[in-house]
Amino acid sequence: MPLPYSTARTEAATLAKKGTTERFDRIVRLAQAIFGAPFAALNLIGRDAQYTVSSAGLPPISETPVEESICVYTVRQDDLLEVRDLREDERFAHMKVVLEPPRMRFYAGVPVRGQTGQNIGALCILDLVPRTLGRQQREMLADLGALLERELAVQEEMDLAGQVQQLMLPTTAPEIAGVEIAGRVQPAREAGGDYFDWFVVQDPFGAGPQLQFSLGDVMGTGLAASLIASEVRAVLRGHARYTDVGDAVARTSTTTRHDLEANDRFSTLWVGRLDPPSGRLDYIDAGHGLTIIASQERGFRRLVQNFLPLGAPIEDTWTKATDVLREDELLVVVSDGVFDVLGDSFEKVEAKLADPSTAEGKPDR
Repeated sequence: MPLPYSTARTEAATLAKKGTTERFDRIVRLAQAIFGAPFAALNLIGRDAQYTVSSAGLPPISETPVEESICVYTVRQDDLLEVRDLREDERFAHMKVVLEPPRMRFYAGVPVRGQTGQNIGALCILDLVPRTLGRQQREMLADLGALLERELAVQEEMDLAGQVQQLMLPTTAPEIAGVEIAGRVQPAREAGGDYFDWFVVQDPFGAGPQLQFSLGDVMGTGLAASLIASEVRAVLRGHARYTDVGDAVARTSTTTRHDLEANDRFSTLWVGRLDPPSGRLDYIDAGHGLTIIASQERGFRRLVQNFLPLGAPIEDTWTKATDVLREDELLVVVSDGVFDVLGDSFEKVEAKLADPSTAEGKPDR
């Protein structure tokens, strides 16, 4: 029968690529220190190979053939596996890790379960001399394995949140005459509450097609923030098709207030609607404050209103403001994550817009 976790290689590679192994590294190093063991590792077991997610004291070998894996035997049972002397156990005496340097003698490992409840890997310690664990030591190793299970569950939730977040982002820019548009999200972590959106709407008062765009930021990270951000985006989209930006934001606040309050969160939001022929720009700034218009001739001007975010303890009344976007001007809306890269100064954002002649390529800077 195949082993229960056949996607271990993909999982281990994903964790390594994202640089998310630090939370596992700490536990593996802790196991090494607690037991005074030269080596410790977290291994995931696939159908054909063992994949090392984190290790301490061992060479950086990420993949081992399954027939050379001791942890395979740990995964096949539900309790701790302890082998006092690997050289004297016929299951392991032939393995390279025993016969060749570093010539392991002692092994102890506990299975680690995934979200489905199946064993997907093992936390293990190894030594160069035979030894035996006491009852309390066995319990401590089991506790560390349970801690790793929780960390893997958190990582899986964060990965799911990231997938949700990607699904709610536009894949292509809308086509509307007279406007050049570009956007990008560069997540610092797996997921968070940031999102942007754009689409073409017919003006409810009889004018031609207009461009509606928004950028929001739900406080917090993880699955909850991503789901609430998805809700705010969807609700705003629905209301924006039948009314102006001021009413759309007010109705979105009413619809989403319960979920924001129940989860103790709020959402900053910037919403704009542009009429390309005239350049008329109607907008609402609900606690966001990170919007700028750049021009080579006229410099920079900020579009800021003193309104509260959606979900704030005191509900605000949002009134739209109006500006005019000229042909040579670039409208830029960013999230506060830009300050993590550029530093806590909007002047540095302006410096990145020294040549505001085109939107294309600006999000990459």
